[in-house]
Amino acid sequence: MYLRDVFSYLFDISYGMLDKIDREQKDFSEYWTQEYLHRMYNILCVYFETLNINNYLLEFKQTFFPIISDEKRSTQISSTLLKYGDTDEELYLLIEWKKYLAPFDFFWDREKNKSSKKIIEFLEFTNEILKITNTPVNNEDNINRIVREVANFYYNGVIPFSEGYFVHQFKHYKPDVIIRELKTAIEYKLIRKNDEIGIKLDELIIDAKRYSGNSNNKHCIAVLCLSKDVSKTKKEIKEEWNNLHFPANWEIVIINDVNIESKNKGQYLVVLLPKAGLK
Repeated sequence: MYLRDVFSYLFDISYGMLDKIDREQKDFSEYWTQEYLHRMYNILCVYFETLNINNYLLEFKQTFFPIISDEKRSTQISSTLLKYGDTDEELYLLIEWKKYLAPFDFFWDREKNKSSKKIIEFLEFTNEILKITNTPVNNEDNINRIVREVANFYYNGVIPFSEGYFVHQFKHYKPDVIIRELKTAIEYKLIRKNDEIGIKLDELIIDAKRYSGNSNNKHCIAVLCLSKDVSKTKKEIKEEWNNLHFPANWEIVIINDVNIESKNKGQYLVVLLPKAGLK
């Protein structure tokens, strides 16, 4: 059980995402949210003490002990104002504690790299997910749907594409896998033949350059699923990707040998035979 697991219910209540509130679940979430925050508070106090930064520690205690001791205040949700009118909603204490931890860059670098590596490893397992779940693949939506279902076991806030979640409208970029916990949007692209690779990358770079300023999704991942008919190597495709100069927050994952069903599967071939000779 982790902080975000128990806090997610309070977040849903705060932003009207629940039709009916379960009082028992709400009390459970408030209790354990405060409990985990209290533990984090103690850990931070010990950490600052071991660094012998006593004035820093004293200020931290004076500021946050009254809050951490109050269940209502400690579970308060707040917003951080971002560019273009966007906001980032989070527990008030977590927002404020980041300010105290900001001087210690190693902490945030480690967490960022850990989260990024984990989601990439998950996406690289796409073909195995399709095989294990016996998912037939005719289009990107077939993959998006099953990946969302599996991702729900590992992450909070897995949702499909929502027009209101983006600053701009896009012609080609409509990620159907959005992981709010990681502020990550994932777009799958099916590649049946070599000549489709350049087309798909061109479509993505057009939207990538328009998609700026919205911090809802700090990380965007394009997952190219290649059929067995594609002969280009991952190295060659990544070179094409690099030559297009995607923004730094974009990343590519390439999946080989995806069993993509024929576009004509399920259609019947009608053969007209001459009448002569038929009985």
